[in-house]
Amino acid sequence: MSTLAFPPLDRSSTAPIWFQIMRAIESRISDGTWMAGDRLPSESELCAHFAASRTSVREALSRLESAHMISRRQGSKGAFVEGAQGPSAWTLPSAPSLLGEYSEDGRSTLTSQILRAGVEILPSWAAAVVGPRAEIGGAGFVLERVRAVGTRTAVHVINYMPARFAGLLADLRDPRASLYATITRVAGVRIARMHRSIEAVSADRTLASILEVEAGHPIVVVEAVAYDDNGEPIDFSRASVRTDRLRVSVDTGFDAAGISSQSASGRYPVPLEGSRPLDPSSR
Repeated sequence: MSTLAFPPLDRSSTAPIWFQIMRAIESRISDGTWMAGDRLPSESELCAHFAASRTSVREALSRLESAHMISRRQGSKGAFVEGAQGPSAWTLPSAPSLLGEYSEDGRSTLTSQILRAGVEILPSWAAAVVGPRAEIGGAGFVLERVRAVGTRTAVHVINYMPARFAGLLADLRDPRASLYATITRVAGVRIARMHRSIEAVSADRTLASILEVEAGHPIVVVEAVAYDDNGEPIDFSRASVRTDRLRVSVDTGFDAAGISSQSASGRYPVPLEGSRPLDPSSR
């Protein structure tokens, strides 16, 4: 690989140099420029091309190795491409599962890291959905997580729920726990129908840092409201998705209980006056 077809680094960017190098290499692997088994340029070549320190280059390579995109083979000098990992499928079914992602044993195929969890005063736009009968003071259970496909961060999700569901937190600390499976198993509440909206947005600085992309990188946001058997909304969630790692698709069929796409769609409750869309950067 005598030619390094990388754009120059943006020295005015707030993104660290190692991060920009990592993303540059990752993009060449993802677009097929470098294939499985190809040898990457040496650290010295990368340092020279990017006019970057060896520390920055090594950090970038270390991150790519942790994500299993490259490897350092014993007895060989340098790093090698392990293969482009295309996006996994994230199907939004008409079934109650928000992600359609838990297996037969009720455990999620994604892993989660909890960033924030506890009973808080709900923002007005969340209380408008799940809090019309909220506890005194408008408190609710807030769960913020980063979710990964294998070792690759793919989703940032915030759930706003009635405060009574805070008792699920101990079970949700399992990285493979499925929120909705846990609600059914522990709280005895079945998710009967869902309403979802999907839009493309640009990642702000907060989301960009969490999802390991540049600010302004295109992502998909899925907002959802889950309803119980009584038609009460019990969860308002916003999931921000890296579609280069998790492809969003829609299943409009029937679930095991025969819930049609029409009955599963639902509608958002009328928002309170002055409410606004969820802003993930508001904390």
